[in-house]
Amino acid sequence: MAFDPENHETQEIVARPARRWLGVSPAIWTSLVVVLGIVAWLMSGILSENSEPLPMAKPIIDINQTTSRFKVVVQNLEAEPFVNNIKLQARTQADKIVTISAETGGTITSLPVEKGAFVQKGQTICKIDLGARQAQLDQSRALRDARKIEFDAAVKLNKQGYTSKSKLASARAAYDASVAAVKGALVEYNRTQIKAPFGGVLDKRPFEVGHFMNVGEPCGTIIDKDPLLIVAHVAENYIPQVDIGARGTAKLATGETVSGFVRYIAETPDMATRTFRVELEVANKDFKLRDGVSAELQLKTGSVLATRIPQSVLTLGDSGQLSVRVVDGNRVAIRPVRVIADDRGGAVVVGLAASEKVIIRGGEYTRDGREVDFEMEAVSAASQNEAQIR
Repeated sequence: MAFDPENHETQEIVARPARRWLGVSPAIWTSLVVVLGIVAWLMSGILSENSEPLPMAKPIIDINQTTSRFKVVVQNLEAEPFVNNIKLQARTQADKIVTISAETGGTITSLPVEKGAFVQKGQTICKIDLGARQAQLDQSRALRDARKIEFDAAVKLNKQGYTSKSKLASARAAYDASVAAVKGALVEYNRTQIKAPFGGVLDKRPFEVGHFMNVGEPCGTIIDKDPLLIVAHVAENYIPQVDIGARGTAKLATGETVSGFVRYIAETPDMATRTFRVELEVANKDFKLRDGVSAELQLKTGSVLATRIPQSVLTLGDSGQLSVRVVDGNRVAIRPVRVIADDRGGAVVVGLAASEKVIIRGGEYTRDGREVDFEMEAVSAASQNEAQIR
C-alpha cells in the first residue's frame, strides 16, 4: 500500500512477479548451467583418445638450474703409478760417540794421539803416572809366589799324613788371596793407560800433559762415523708407511748426497712432538762426512696410484678436508684428497679415481651436486711433459 498525500487515499501497488520456470529462479538455473559446462569440459579431456597428460610442474630451483646452468672448464686427468716419498728435515749423527773418563787418579804424563786423528781399537790415548802402582804390583806378585810355595808344601805333607786338612785349607786360602791381590794390582796398573774402546776419530781432548786427573774426569771423546746415521723424526700419521730396510736419500747442507737404508724406527714417540725417531744408515768409509750436519731426507715408502693436478684446484670441503672439485656425469662432486708430493709442476694427490674430469676453472662458483655444463680443455704436450709422474 502507498500513501497519496493529495487524495489522502491509499492505493495498492501490485508488482509483477519475476518469471519462474518449474518453480526455480533464473539465477539458480544459470549457476547449474555453468557447473555442468565445466564438468563437461573436464570430462572431455579425460575421455578423449588423443588427449595427452599435462606435464608436472617443475620446482622453481630446477627451472633456474635448467635455464641457467653454470659453465665450467675441466681437464681429463689420469692417475699413474707414483713412487711415494716422505720429505723430512734431518741431521747427521755418528754411529757411536763415547767420552772416555779416568778410572784412577794421577798426573798425565803422555798424550800419544793428537786431536782429530784416527785411533784403532785398544790404542792408548792418555797415560797417567804410575806412581807406586808398579811397586804394589811387584809386591803382590812376590807374596803370591811365597804363598804358592807354602801351599805346595802343605799339599805334600797332607798326602804323607803329617799335617791336617785344616792347615791345608788355610794354605790354599792364603794362596788364593795372593793371586787375587796380584789381579787387583794389575788392574790398577793398567788403568794408568786409557785406551780406545773402538776405532774412530779422537774428537776432543780437554786436558794437556801435566794435568792431575781425578777419577771420572774425561780424557777424550772418540767418534765412530762409519756408518753415519741420518736421523729424522716422522709424524705419527706417516710412521705406518715407513719400514725397516726402506731405502732413502739425503742431501746434506755441505753439498753431498748420500743414500742408505732405514735400520731403526722408535717404538715410542717423543711425547712433546708426537714424532718417531728414524735412523737411515749410510756408508762413510773415508770419514769425510761429518757429524751434526743438517740434511733433507727423502724416504721411499712404496708405489701408489696418484694424480698430478694444478695446485690451484685444491680447495677445502665442508668438513675442512683438502678436496678437489670434479664433474661426475653432469654434476659437481667434491673428492677428498691427500697431497703426497708437490713441486713447480703441480701437486700429486691420492683419492681421485683412475680417470677424473677435474674442474680447473669456474669451480669456485659451484657447489656439490649442482648440474653444470662443462667444456673440455686438452692438456698441452708441454704440460704433460712437465707434469709427468716419475
